[in-house]
Amino acid sequence: MAAVQESGFVVLAAGASATVARRLAKEAQMRVVMVIVLVAVTTTLAAAQASGVRLPAETAGREQVARTLVAAFDQVDVVALGEDHGQQRDSDLRIAIVRHPDFARKVRAIVVEFGSTTEQATLDRYIRGETVPRAQLEQVWKTTTRAHFGELDSRFFIDFFNTVREVNAHLPAASRIRVFGGDPGPTDTRSRQTAAVSVLKEQVLQKHEKALVIYGAAHFYRVAPADYLAGMGQDVGIARMLEAAYPGRTLVVIPVGGRMELPPGITMPAPSYAKFDRAIATPQRPVLLSLQRSPFRDLKAEEFLGGKLLTCGGSGGCRSVFMGSPLTLGPIADACVYFGSGE
Repeated sequence: MAAVQESGFVVLAAGASATVARRLAKEAQMRVVMVIVLVAVTTTLAAAQASGVRLPAETAGREQVARTLVAAFDQVDVVALGEDHGQQRDSDLRIAIVRHPDFARKVRAIVVEFGSTTEQATLDRYIRGETVPRAQLEQVWKTTTRAHFGELDSRFFIDFFNTVREVNAHLPAASRIRVFGGDPGPTDTRSRQTAAVSVLKEQVLQKHEKALVIYGAAHFYRVAPADYLAGMGQDVGIARMLEAAYPGRTLVVIPVGGRMELPPGITMPAPSYAKFDRAIATPQRPVLLSLQRSPFRDLKAEEFLGGKLLTCGGSGGCRSVFMGSPLTLGPIADACVYFGSGE
């Protein structure tokens, strides 16, 4: 289990060091940076609507999920692929997407959270196939605002960059994919999501191009509890910010499922993944599901996303940002990749 601190919030992901999670949770508890908004309804209703992308009822198996998401670029300009940090399954899926033969025919840009805006020249050189010393390449993610990513899954970053580099090696120069770091580096004074949205607007949307965007899933939530948003300043969500200028052009896909280990002292009921399993015809996992159809749109976010995003501000310890929220999965994202209960 891993943890990434976000302005007083801790984003959790299974599969990495518990020591990192405990350290970050402790730091977050000591930093009272969260603004508590006392409202009767804890959700914000100012979010953008779903993209309206037409998806198959079920798409099972990693390669088929990749194929369907690549095909979605025929309907939208941006596919926002959320991840749980530190997960092999997420790494495998995004690599399958990039390796799909139709991806490079449709997409020229990828924007990643694990790349710094100030190390774009280094990243460009590596992706073009030039020789870049490992220590220099590491600065691409070590100069992000969340440099502790390196403790979680730097091996996944290398795997992904190498995949794009290999795909580009077989493409003509004019057709090669460019990877953009979306996280502000040391001299970039923009907020995290403002930087990402600026890169997408300037390098993709204003040029009438298409992009795959890879960030922690919470950055893409179309709606979220009000107290969570209050602690995030101007960073109200990448998808929400894009919708203001480019409505209906972003598909939001989030991961659901898998085991979750919480930091010491934090307990919450385990999700009942049987609610998913009973409604899915295929036994194969992962499976891509539209969250705009029953029963998935009506499942509670607190149950299935609650253990992934905690607030640790104040004296009350850590709790899920979705605690007590009436939010369901449908308004949060367009689709999910369901990995089952045991991944």
